[in-house]
Amino acid sequence: MSELGQFLKTKREEQGVSIEKLQDMTKIQKRYLTAIEEGRYDSLPGAFYTRAFVKSYAEALGLYPDDVFESFGNELPQPKQQTTDLPSRAEKASPKVPKKKRRKSTFLPAIMGILFLVVVAAGVYLVVQDANQGNSEGNNPDEEPSIEMDASEESDSNEQDQADENGQSEPNEEQQEDVSEEKSDSNENTEKDSEDEEPEETIEPELVSTEQGNRSTYDVSGVEEMHIELQIDGNSYIDIKDEEGATLEESATFQEEGTFELDFSDEKYVNVNIGNTSVVTLYFNGEEIDYPVDNVHQYIIFDKQP
Repeated sequence: MSELGQFLKTKREEQGVSIEKLQDMTKIQKRYLTAIEEGRYDSLPGAFYTRAFVKSYAEALGLYPDDVFESFGNELPQPKQQTTDLPSRAEKASPKVPKKKRRKSTFLPAIMGILFLVVVAAGVYLVVQDANQGNSEGNNPDEEPSIEMDASEESDSNEQDQADENGQSEPNEEQQEDVSEEKSDSNENTEKDSEDEEPEETIEPELVSTEQGNRSTYDVSGVEEMHIELQIDGNSYIDIKDEEGATLEESATFQEEGTFELDFSDEKYVNVNIGNTSVVTLYFNGEEIDYPVDNVHQYIIFDKQP
């Protein structure tokens, strides 16, 4: 038995803590705790987990892990160090989805152009008719008209002749009313089209969790991509499985501290098992997940199934 194992076992027995109770306190299997007390470090998963288990053992008994490592650290296997550059907060922010540009209506200019052509054509038609009428009267100067005109008709005729001499012709009141009504209908149609053509907005599904003990399930049925990022700043057990319990990412992947980016877009159900949430930051599609319950050991589930 090693000096470290003997020291920890003595402290445990002094406090009256059984190996089974210690297993419940640390969430570490009893066979690993026994291996630590007997100095059989080769029976543990690896150097990283050896130090993590010893730290959890010491904390459960109220000891200072730093003091334990300083006194007995030479007995423990040393893990390899790995440096990982963590992305900045700005780089981790999720990209915004641009809104669709509002389409400008081309209906109003087309209507205005048609109305302009109608007015011009009506004016030309009246000018031609008046000119033909004047030519007909000029060819028979001695012939008197068979129908006598009263004073008002003569006045209108004189005004019409004066307009013909100036080469101008204005549309009558009925034509002006028709043009005004057509413009009003055009403006109403244009305003209606403008109201109907509102920009479409892309709505991202809201992450809503359902809590049950230390298990929290997020309904992400409206999401196509599932990108999970883990930032590990200390010792924690982590594994990722599907709905059937099959392993998607083994715990050995997360033996070192650092940042791990994983893509599970092809999966319908992802279960992230985190043994120590105090040292693990979890992101889903660039959005940081706040752990819903106050529990160090948690299961965070993302379910795309309706």
